[in-house]
Amino acid sequence: MNNRINDEVVFAELNKIFSYNSELEKNSEIINRGFVCSQIKKGKVLFVGINPSYPSGSKVENFQYNIDKAVTEYPRHYLKFSDLIKDTVFSESWSYIDLFQFRETDQKKVAGFAKNDPQFLVSQLRLSHKIICEINPELIIVCNSGASDFFGINKWENTKGWQNVWFGYNFEFDKKLGVDIIKSKNKNSILQEENKFLFGTPVLFTSTLTYMAKFDKRRLSWQINRIAENRI
Repeated sequence: MNNRINDEVVFAELNKIFSYNSELEKNSEIINRGFVCSQIKKGKVLFVGINPSYPSGSKVENFQYNIDKAVTEYPRHYLKFSDLIKDTVFSESWSYIDLFQFRETDQKKVAGFAKNDPQFLVSQLRLSHKIICEINPELIIVCNSGASDFFGINKWENTKGWQNVWFGYNFEFDKKLGVDIIKSKNKNSILQEENKFLFGTPVLFTSTLTYMAKFDKRRLSWQINRIAENRI
């Protein structure tokens, strides 16, 4: 793929990624459900989740969806993003992406892929990183604690090396704004050198908004505005 990316390119690439064959039946079952991916939407704020769910009654299929329509059609998940920034300067400019496109409600299953089929995750992460670079956000909000690990904020050492680094970004904490800034890239990053990178981008790492208290959401909204005012 070239450096530019669009929905058609993403769909074609995901078809290739999901042709992957796992030796584990439980992982193959998840892969064979198909993939779900948000359509590329430009936005100054990018919310990042970990993967789409697979609720009871879902059918096996591959599809991309429109984020704006999802706010009204699936408000339980998507309305919380627009609500969070409705009183900020970013209220009309936000987007969303999941790092992974496989469909599974139990996020603990991600660890099963990391242990037994890491390349399946790596392929999706590389594609997601290209999409993030195409969106080119001014602020990234990672609103899932599990997704944070794949940015490289939580590094730990073991014999598997890069599997615990993933994007491998190194961060510097901005004490004035209370946000982590991407500064460099770990040598064990899965990102290839010809890729674009996100150096200089502020990233807020937080928990899932669904379970966040209203007081915490209010503080987060205030922080988003403060970051925006100091970057305009």
